[in-house]
Amino acid sequence: MLVLPAFEPYPVSGAALWEQFTDGSGKRWRASRATKQGGDEIRYDGKWAIEEASVLVGVDGDTVLVAKDDARHHAISTTLESVLDPANDGLILQYEVKLQKGLECGGAYIKLLTAPFVGEFSDATPYTVMFGPDKCGDSKVHMIYRHRNPISGNITEHHLNKALHPPVDKLTHLYTLAIRTDNTFSISIDGINSHTGSLLEDLEPPVNPPKEIDDPYDRKPADWEDDEKIPDPDAKKPDDWDEEAPLMIPDKRAAMPEGWLVAEPLIVPDPNVKKPADWDDDEDGEWAAPMIPNPRCIDASGCGTWERPLARNPSYKGKWHAPLVANPRYKGEWKPRRIQNPAYFEGSELFKLSSIDAAGFELWTMQSGISFNNIYLGANESVAAQIAEDVWRPKHRSELAVSEALQPKSPPPSKPSVMDIVEMFKARFEEIGTNILGFYYTAVDRGILEALRDEKGGAFAAVMAVGGIAWLTWNVAVILRFVSGLLFPAPPRLSAATAASSALALDSDSDSAAKNGGTSTGVNHAAGSEASVAKRGTTTVST
Repeated sequence: MLVLPAFEPYPVSGAALWEQFTDGSGKRWRASRATKQGGDEIRYDGKWAIEEASVLVGVDGDTVLVAKDDARHHAISTTLESVLDPANDGLILQYEVKLQKGLECGGAYIKLLTAPFVGEFSDATPYTVMFGPDKCGDSKVHMIYRHRNPISGNITEHHLNKALHPPVDKLTHLYTLAIRTDNTFSISIDGINSHTGSLLEDLEPPVNPPKEIDDPYDRKPADWEDDEKIPDPDAKKPDDWDEEAPLMIPDKRAAMPEGWLVAEPLIVPDPNVKKPADWDDDEDGEWAAPMIPNPRCIDASGCGTWERPLARNPSYKGKWHAPLVANPRYKGEWKPRRIQNPAYFEGSELFKLSSIDAAGFELWTMQSGISFNNIYLGANESVAAQIAEDVWRPKHRSELAVSEALQPKSPPPSKPSVMDIVEMFKARFEEIGTNILGFYYTAVDRGILEALRDEKGGAFAAVMAVGGIAWLTWNVAVILRFVSGLLFPAPPRLSAATAASSALALDSDSDSAAKNGGTSTGVNHAAGSEASVAKRGTTTVST
């Protein structure tokens, strides 16, 4: 049985916002009461709750902020204890998102609200940064930075110009945004860097406006000709050009198919249906039998009036247009003149965002169950990284273990019997043999290249394997024979001359013994026999 770790509050100091949605959080977060424009009806009618997750729970007792309703607008916010000014040390924003029912269409992003935050939270509330996942069709991670032009005073939303795709499963995922004092920023998902960019270069439109712009008051002169080609004014429509000729006409070459029954209609009254006896023509109208397909037309090539099929009209030319010629008054494409941009500025400290005194979620979603937790807002990247390691990562590991435990277990594979193994090898060897024969016959009939081109089932590989094993076996035999000769050298073999000399000496001794007779002969014969045996024995071993 899987035992979940128990929730323990994680202390963080020095943060502008650190929210784990524990006891008392419900008093700090306030659902919006903003009304629809021109009425008293509450615009954000989606309910919120602080409760434990119900899907893939990784930590026992861990409560989260949950959007509770499908197809509703949700808005909720909290104020910071003190105003956060990113101009000093930059900004770090990190929070967890869990899509308990997945996400087909909806947002899960957070807004950092521009100080001073007053009134009811809505989509019209000024914000400094909007960050987080969103999906309706395509999925993406928003990073929107609102900046006030110091010259014109206009506020513009600047969007990340790279598409980042968030995970949309039911696990808890961690989103981190870091804006640094060198005008760089980075976005991480689950502690892995997804994008590092520059506030000067990676936002659309760029924060720093162009030096020159088109003059908004410049107008194209009335006599400006910007058509490079014009219809030839001297061209005339040919006399034989018939604009009324149709595109398609009856095909004169077509003939009515043989067996076509012109006099037979396609449908006829059903002869098997009779007028009901209780039918009253005065009350029910004139009775008529239902119509059915004409049975005489079933085997015919056609019935009824025959019409020629349509074919393209060879005389068709369509509407006549004068050919185009070069415009003698052409001046080129007109463009407004360029002027100095009155709102131009070149900011070098874009990290100095507008002050922030509140944070909130203002969302439209088709799926309920979107939950948020462990929101960190501050300026210390190491603190955010430690939170990720100590709080999010153990929870994520636990959720993965729960997800794996909930997966249906497949039954253990049955152990094959001896006969199954024998049959398997038999079938495999038969297949290899068939493939090798097929490869051989193809090579004989059509050549080795065609055999290689048509090779299937590993026949060529099998042939090469057999050849390779034979070659390897021969080499091993040669090496073993060579090593055996080194370890166990054979005694030297007697030459033919030595053997012949020994034989002659033996015969001579035998003759002498026969001449002398007596006991000495037996002794010499015995000695000679022993010498012969010894010599023959030595020769045998040599052989």
